[in-house]
Amino acid sequence: MQNHTKENRMHRMSRHALLSTTLACAALAAQAQSSQEAASPAPAAAPPAAEAAPQAPAPNPAAEKALAQRFQALLAAFEGKAAVPDSKTFTEDFNKQVTADQMKQVFNDVHQSVGSCKVGAQMTSPTPYITSYLLQCDKAYVPMDIGIEEKAPYRVHSLLIRPGYWKK
Repeated sequence: MQNHTKENRMHRMSRHALLSTTLACAALAAQAQSSQEAASPAPAAAPPAAEAAPQAPAPNPAAEKALAQRFQALLAAFEGKAAVPDSKTFTEDFNKQVTADQMKQVFNDVHQSVGSCKVGAQMTSPTPYITSYLLQCDKAYVPMDIGIEEKAPYRVHSLLIRPGYWKK
């Protein structure tokens, strides 16, 4: 019986890893697309000062608020307390890579594996458009990263649920 339970857990984790990889690929594709669209041609003769390290963008309270709202909606869906947000919440590139049904399946699989979760920690980044969370779940700690567009309507362009760290 013990081996059967471990096999089921391994099967669920393998499926979770595959679906998480799908989400990660969608996130990377969407982020690459956003970067290409945001890039502008460099001037022919840029002064040396322009080659210095890029500066962090100015604080954007609207983006920070939207990012927190998007995360809360996704966490509620992850916990099964709300439906997965509709496609308008995500960029076109994200929607091309991951369907709502796939996202729901990932959320269900992870939730079954790790149990109920709450936010254990938040890692802020220099940009107001990307943040990382550590979910403290019944059976594991699960890192989750989310990124939104730099301009309104601040749709989600990346979502990455990393494999959990099992509690002993």
